[in-house]
Amino acid sequence: MNKAELLNWIIFAVCAVSALAVYSSYAKTADIIQPGRKNPVAFSPEQYGLAFETVEFTTADGIRLRGWFIPAPGGEAGRTVIFCHGWGSNRGEMLRDTHFLAEQGFNLLYFDFRASGESAGAISSVGYLEMRDFDAAYDFLKLNRPHAAEQVGVFGTSMGGSVAIFAAGKYPELVCLMAENTFLSYKKVVANWSWHRLKTPYFPLVALTLFFVRRRLKADPEPYSPLYNIGKVKMPAMFINGDNDDLVPLREAEALFGMCPSEKKRMWVIAGASHAKCAEVGGEVYRGKVSEFFSENLHELAAAQPVPPSAAQQK
Repeated sequence: MNKAELLNWIIFAVCAVSALAVYSSYAKTADIIQPGRKNPVAFSPEQYGLAFETVEFTTADGIRLRGWFIPAPGGEAGRTVIFCHGWGSNRGEMLRDTHFLAEQGFNLLYFDFRASGESAGAISSVGYLEMRDFDAAYDFLKLNRPHAAEQVGVFGTSMGGSVAIFAAGKYPELVCLMAENTFLSYKKVVANWSWHRLKTPYFPLVALTLFFVRRRLKADPEPYSPLYNIGKVKMPAMFINGDNDDLVPLREAEALFGMCPSEKKRMWVIAGASHAKCAEVGGEVYRGKVSEFFSENLHELAAAQPVPPSAAQQK
């Protein structure tokens, strides 16, 4: 083989490898924006003896979402927690880990993000489009359960934590925030997931995949990352993370906590917990700390007292 032929083969090999990299990167976008419905909604309020109503509402871009409204035992209360589940999960898994809050006198609002559980839609954006879903859930609560919306806290895990942080900055009237296993940056968590789950290196494959994701979404999800929104969170906030989390390493969770300007913030690290396993590993201690946080920050508003007739006449 002469030098010219060798050069041609080298050029062909480089082009073939490049084409394969581009094709693989484009194909990988489906793993990110189309989580599928591998996990059905396997847990329901009935399993925990809770009264509930199945609710539906539509996002601004026309996606029909489904959820549950669980009133506080004894009747609807004036304080509610809205839950935001993680990528590839659903409201049932969130209920499994947090249903105990109903016993503390809170209303609970769970819903499936688009392309998850029983909600419509085929594309997930790991935060960008899901913010529209939160808007629809919050609007539903305010319009249909105005009393329940007097005091509202938000609890999100992983992707849902990213949405919860964005919502806390967008809606300053929200009373408190709990963020569990919440990543610092969209790009970073995709890179971590690609490497730890698929053994895919960032350069060039993940970088190309993120490029194609932006093209398919017609938007960049990165600005919706907690990194760019945590600075707006002034309300009481609690951050929970495991020290064995490969998708959200503890150093990143601690960085997120440090960037939060709230004067009433706390962080709890659960020894041995991996991603999405904080409730399972934390057990009764987890239930106690989560209940304590919301009980400390969500309070029933005192009903306005009528003015006595004698006092009214004196005025």
